[in-house]
Amino acid sequence: MVPTADAFDYQFSGKTAVITGAARGFGFLFASELAQRGANVIITDVDADAGVHALKQLHADHLSSTWFQQLDVSRPEQHEAAARTAVEKTGRIDLWINNAGIARHGASATYDPATWSLCLDIMLSGTFFGAQAAGRVMLEQKQGAIINIASVNGFVAQAGRAAYCAAKAGVIRLTEVLASEWGSEGVRVNAIAPAVILTDLARTSIQDGSSSTEVYLNRSPMRRLGELHELIGTMLYLASDHAKSLTGQTLLVDGGWTADHYL
Repeated sequence: MVPTADAFDYQFSGKTAVITGAARGFGFLFASELAQRGANVIITDVDADAGVHALKQLHADHLSSTWFQQLDVSRPEQHEAAARTAVEKTGRIDLWINNAGIARHGASATYDPATWSLCLDIMLSGTFFGAQAAGRVMLEQKQGAIINIASVNGFVAQAGRAAYCAAKAGVIRLTEVLASEWGSEGVRVNAIAPAVILTDLARTSIQDGSSSTEVYLNRSPMRRLGELHELIGTMLYLASDHAKSLTGQTLLVDGGWTADHYL
C-alpha cells in the first residue's frame, strides 16, 4: 500500500517563489503561507509603500527569507528584473504566481479606451510577461511551476465587466498554451479561478455600486462569499510535487457558481 500519512504535508524548504501583486490580498496571503513553509519569497507590487509595509509584516512574523521588489506588471523589463533578483538572491525560481489584478467596471458602450488598455495590460499582458520571465529561468532549470490567478469571470460573462471578463478568459487560454509549450521541459502552468473572495477588489465593487453583497450571495449555490484562507490549499497543491502531473488546468474555487450557471 502506498503511504498516505504525509500526502498533504506541503513543505517548500529551499524553494524560491515570486509573487506579483503581493502587498495585500491573495498575494500577501500566499507569500506568508509559503514563507512559513520554508520558501524564499520575493513579493512584488506596483505600490512601493504597501510593499515595504507588507515586507515588514513578514519580518515581524520572523519570516526573514523574504524580499520586496517594486514591479509594474505592465512592463516586461520589470518582470525580468524581478526574476534576476530571485536568481541572484537564491539561485533559482521554483514558483511564480501571477496574481496582480485590477477591477474597473462600466457600461461597454461608454467604456474608456484607456481603462480598457489598463485592465488588459495588468491582467492579461502582465500575466504573460510574468510567465515569460519565469519560464526563461525554469526552462533552463528543467523544473518549475507557474500559477496564474484567473477568475470565475473567465468562464461566466457579467454585464459591465467587458475588460475584466476578457482579460481573465485570456488568462485561462494563455495558461493552456504555455502548459502545452513547456510541459516537456518540466515546467507546469496552471491557474486558479476564484469566485467572489472578500478582497479589496470585491469590497471596491460593492462600494462603487458595481455589485452588492446580496447579488454575490444569490449567485452562489453555497450562499456565502469565499474567504482568503480558503484559496491556500488550492495554491499549495498546484505549487507542490503532489501536482506533478497537473498542467494546463484552471481549478475553479467558486462555490458552485459555474456549475449552477447563474446569470
